[in-house]
Amino acid sequence: PGKPGEILAALTERDTFPRQYARTRRFTLGRPRSFSVAEDGARVAFLRSRAGDDPVTCLWVYDVRAGTERLMADPRAMVGVSEGDLSDAERARRERARETAEGIVAYAPDPRLQVASFVLSGELYLADLVSGSIRKLPAAGLVFDPRPAPSGDPIAYVRDGTLRVVQQGGEDRLL
Repeated sequence: PGKPGEILAALTERDTFPRQYARTRRFTLGRPRSFSVAEDGARVAFLRSRAGDDPVTCLWVYDVRAGTERLMADPRAMVGVSEGDLSDAERARRERARETAEGIVAYAPDPRLQVASFVLSGELYLADLVSGSIRKLPAAGLVFDPRPAPSGDPIAYVRDGTLRVVQQGGEDRLL
């Protein structure tokens, strides 16, 4: 064994189960979740962080034919991660869902899985899941629960209890 001081140091440095459980948020970080499958089965979109101890969730796409996955949207690369810019409605939704992750915690795709909308730091984004491009759409105020139309355009969202629609071209209007 060793001297008492060495044993104590080894015990405190060891990654104990309670520490692992806390660091990985009940072993949920790094696991894929929130799957969406394209109507033709060609693509699967999902959320996952980069590692088992990374709390920032990213949007990924798996190409079934090629057998490859691609990182579509990484919040750290896009805006950094700031959970302070959430609407009250988004905070309440995350609390009800017991969402402990940061970054992209929900997304909504069109049925063909060609585009997906999501909120990041209260702003509306649209990802083209085929080309890999991401655009920030000019939405008014803090966005909550965006949903693309079945055709992919326009995107509806909620702001301050009102339903709004924004076109990919930039026109934002109250419904």
